[in-house]
Amino acid sequence: MANKLADLDEYWSPGLTLTVKGREYTVPLASAELGLWCRRIAQITGDVHAASTEQEMQGVVARIDALPQLPGGDDVSLPERVLGPVYQQMVADRLPDAYIQFCGQAAYIWIIGGEEAAERYWTSGGRPEAWGPTNRAGRRAAGRTSTDAGNGTRTPASTSGTRSPTTSGGSGRARRSRGRRS
Repeated sequence: MANKLADLDEYWSPGLTLTVKGREYTVPLASAELGLWCRRIAQITGDVHAASTEQEMQGVVARIDALPQLPGGDDVSLPERVLGPVYQQMVADRLPDAYIQFCGQAAYIWIIGGEEAAERYWTSGGRPEAWGPTNRAGRRAAGRTSTDAGNGTRTPASTSGTRSPTTSGGSGRARRSRGRRS
């Protein structure tokens, strides 16, 4: 093992490159302060969703109030903050607001979750339901390896704790309620 590691710039990309309407925009790496702020916002957002009592919610609000002030103050939107100079380039190129907002959200996800998370967000059009299969059959298919899919043999399902439905002795019609008859 080497006693000295190579310069990190050799391994780290200069930022996140977004392609919008055929033009490439490279969002620079976040500063340490911005990265920490974004991770704290993400954690607090999760805590807001998890809060179940008024006291827990008040604790979350106190943490929001205690967030450090970033350069630009409170009048800077999330896209302006995370896109940095790219925000002004996009405005100068007269991109629609929805595009800039989407790019800002992708950059935020990149800061807190990395390139793979940003790519999933970008390619899904920002729809979490498009990030992966949502129904049971889709999840099963996604979980199979290529060799599983190729041999066509299915593993039988477990039958422990299950039983076949009982049938009524009648003609197959639905049972009547045991309550009052009219």
